[in-house]
Formats: sequence, structure tokens, C-alpha cells
Amino acid sequence: MDKKLSATLSCLAIVGALAGCASDPVEPAAEVAEPEAPAFHFASGTLELGDFDPATLGDDLFDPCTEISADEFAAAGMTGVEAEPSIGSMSGGLGQGCRTDSLEPGVTRMILATRTSSQSVAQAPGYEIKHPESVVPGLYTHQAPEVDPYLCIAQVDTIRGGVGVGATISGLKKNTLDACGIAVQELEELFTTNGDNG
Repeated sequence: MDKKLSATLSCLAIVGALAGCASDPVEPAAEVAEPEAPAFHFASGTLELGDFDPATLGDDLFDPCTEISADEFAAAGMTGVEAEPSIGSMSGGLGQGCRTDSLEPGVTRMILATRTSSQSVAQAPGYEIKHPESVVPGLYTHQAPEVDPYLCIAQVDTIRGGVGVGATISGLKKNTLDACGIAVQELEELFTTNGDNG
């Protein structure tokens, strides 16, 4: 698991109103509401999707192990969620996360938060980043095939760091299952049960 964890490390439009000139009195223009950013909605608060600056994030990295309740995880089909301190230590403080019950024999899952943005991943040598079609706006996958080709992380950037689900395939299932497909499906389930789903 340590090797797999070490591999872990993604603008609102401005709305303006034009006012015309007229000789008749004009009623004040109604305020135009800006569209709300897509977000996860947990009991602990709303976590908006969006860009973040890893250098200025400070201590505000989202903690999925304490800020997502057991009931919220369970609604997404995730059980046995427990903090995994080795994620933080092995990532050099760039991330934190939880382990969960296995999806099935040979398929492990982790819930992660990281200071690594999509831009950072795209610039990291040895990483492959993809942007599959998804119900989660801005979702991307990344993996380091030379380190572990059977570990993939589906991640979305939020204003409090990257939030993702990592999936690892082992044993005979390595040739039949797609780690990235599983990770995407799991992150989508977390988003659709605890966020904006369309």
C-alpha cells in the first residue's frame, strides 16, 4: 500500500448588465445573480470546486476523513472509512486521506485530499493526466505508470485542495479491471450523492 500511496502527489464568467439611456425614468436594474460554483455539500460545509494555489493553501487543506461524515460516505457506497496517517507522511505533507473497505477482493480504494493541483500533475514528469467525460465538472485522472500502472486517482480541484479517490487493482484482476474507470465512478458517486449532480 505504501508504494501505491507514494504515487499520489485540477473561472466563473463575469456577468455584466448594460444600461441604456432614455429620457423616461428608468427603474433600477435587477441584480443579476452569478451562477453558483459546482460544489460538494457536506454537513461540515460546502466545498466549492475551483482552482487553488498550493503555495498559499496553508493549513486549509480539506480533510476528507473528518469533514465527510460516515453517513455521507455510506450514501456514496463507501464503508469502513478510517484515517490513514501514512498518506500524509509518505507524501511529505502534500496530502492526507483515508482508507475504506475494499470494493471487492483485489480492488482497494482511498479517499484523498492533496496540495497537488491539475496544473502541478500535468507538469510532473512520468505522470499521465486525462480528462474523461464526467458528471463532476473538471474531473481528471492521473497515474504514474512506471511507478504503479495499477493505481489511478480520479481528482477534482476545489478551493481547499484537490479531492480524489484512488483505486488500486491487484492479483488476477490487473488484466481485467480499469483502475481509472473505478476511481472515476467512485468520485462521481461521492459527488452525486453529496454535491451538485447536474
